[in-house]
Amino acid sequence: MRYILAFIGIWVSLHTLLADNIQFTASGPRVVEVGEQFEITYTINAQPSGFRPPEFKGFSLIGGPSQSSSTSIQYINGKVTQNVTFSYSYYFTATKAGTYTIDPAKATVDGKSYLSNSLTIEVVASGKSSSAASSGSSSHAGNVGAASGDEDEVVAEAGNDDIFVRILVDKTTVYQGEKIVATIKLYSRLNISSIEKVDYPSFNGFFRQDIETPPLRQLEREVINGQVYGTGVLQRMVLIPQNAGQVTIDPFSLQAVVQVPLSRRPRSIWDDFWGPQVKEIRKKVSSKPVKITVKALPANAPASFKGAVGNYTFIAKLDKQNVKTNDAINLRITIAGNGNLKVIQPFDIKFPSDFETYDPKVTVNTKATLNGIEGSKTFEYLIIPRHSGTFRIPPVEFTWFDLQSKQYKTASSGELVINVEKSADEGKTTVVQGVNKEDVKFLGKDIQFIKTRNLKLSRKNDFLVADPLFAAAYAIALLIFGLFVWFLRNHIRANADVAKVRLRKANKIAVKRLQTAKENLEAQQEEKFYENVLKALWGYVSDKFNIPLADLARDKVYEVAALHNISVDIVDEMMKILDHCEFSRYAPAQGSGQMQEVYQSAVNVISKFEQNFKK
Repeated sequence: MRYILAFIGIWVSLHTLLADNIQFTASGPRVVEVGEQFEITYTINAQPSGFRPPEFKGFSLIGGPSQSSSTSIQYINGKVTQNVTFSYSYYFTATKAGTYTIDPAKATVDGKSYLSNSLTIEVVASGKSSSAASSGSSSHAGNVGAASGDEDEVVAEAGNDDIFVRILVDKTTVYQGEKIVATIKLYSRLNISSIEKVDYPSFNGFFRQDIETPPLRQLEREVINGQVYGTGVLQRMVLIPQNAGQVTIDPFSLQAVVQVPLSRRPRSIWDDFWGPQVKEIRKKVSSKPVKITVKALPANAPASFKGAVGNYTFIAKLDKQNVKTNDAINLRITIAGNGNLKVIQPFDIKFPSDFETYDPKVTVNTKATLNGIEGSKTFEYLIIPRHSGTFRIPPVEFTWFDLQSKQYKTASSGELVINVEKSADEGKTTVVQGVNKEDVKFLGKDIQFIKTRNLKLSRKNDFLVADPLFAAAYAIALLIFGLFVWFLRNHIRANADVAKVRLRKANKIAVKRLQTAKENLEAQQEEKFYENVLKALWGYVSDKFNIPLADLARDKVYEVAALHNISVDIVDEMMKILDHCEFSRYAPAQGSGQMQEVYQSAVNVISKFEQNFKK
């Protein structure tokens, strides 16, 4: 009886849990071609006592409903969990072009009715055969074969409409300093075996920060000019124009290995059974240039405006206002919001002359998103008052151009007041004495009487210091000791400057990292190879120019390289290698030949940096 009651309790608990969380969904493709077969599936996480499908207008039913179910029950620590799934699948053929809406299906569970979501399916006219678009996959091998040279065999070419790339921007007219979100997108009606030789634009005239973009694993179906394409985003980024006028984004290009159909008359029934054969060819595609109109900012800018554009908040705060002389005070200025934060420079603050001041510590924390560059920039000023009194720091102002109101806005800290009390050590000077005086001791008999009798003086023995051999050994020892001290001081001085140490060792470390990449190349470890080439190049730039890893950015590299007599062409060459490596880490396999070319290019560009570098 006890077991029966327990079973009834479990059963009631299961039904209570299910009734509280019923999920009933419909799924199917968004786009199909006329004549294409597709599937619509209804899924519910409970056992229905009744199921009624909607009316499927515009489609020809070729099968279904096909029913399936799965159940799992867990009883842990008195808690019951049951996962139940019931599915109903229907198979159709699209018969006529148009956009069709499928009404919700209806299911009944424990006497209650539930409706699924509706579906909208677009049917487009049938175009060329496109396994890439129909399967939604970025790579699906099929029967790959080389042309045999038979006169009945014809290889179709990949036209410009079969595969292409575009640079899409969210707007083409902006203010100077206003963000643009750019998307590099791939479109293909053919299967793509691999992607090679990616060439990003230089984006001259723009500040660029990449948006974190997932690796392209699968293409999504999309209708372009009535044709179904497999599409995928290669990279998204935020661009900020630096100057007013007409600015052009140069084309993006790549080379892809695509599969084109191999057309010929069937020689046997097996040709039709296995389907059409394909051949792999290389296809280079480039996007069209994109023109951006950049408007100049209004001319009535306040004197405190330094180029910030966007939407910001401004806070300036002292960590303490009542201190004693020689106490350290921290003035923290934080600017947060959405915009070109990196152009904001340290403030020219009029500190009292009695204060000892230092250059500010700058902290930047930004992230590129579809909304722009978001984050904050903080300036921390360390100040030390040397005399007592009440001191006033004039208001610190921050002005930016607000894109919503199209006006300049100014935020002010207000006057900052610091009360400094006199400390015990104010005005004191610390004296360091190099030699201490010694006390004079009275010995009692420190003066001897003069002896008046005749003295007989004679040499008792020779002193060791008079020995020439001893003198020579002593001189050599002093020389060795002096050389040791000189070497040690130079070694300490050389290693005390971290920047110079990194500069001196940058090439050696880069060569070591590239050696690791070469080992990956020989082992055909493609992802690790590109990762180590990226580490080698970025690490080299960081060490050579003493740029912290957190501040590494492309515009910073161009700026610092110019100061050391390194041409823009050499930096462009490095950036192309970096772009190729970043893209190839997630692209399909490209082979050792391509990797060898990248490795040699990385070695060459580091060599060019070394040859042209001037301190």
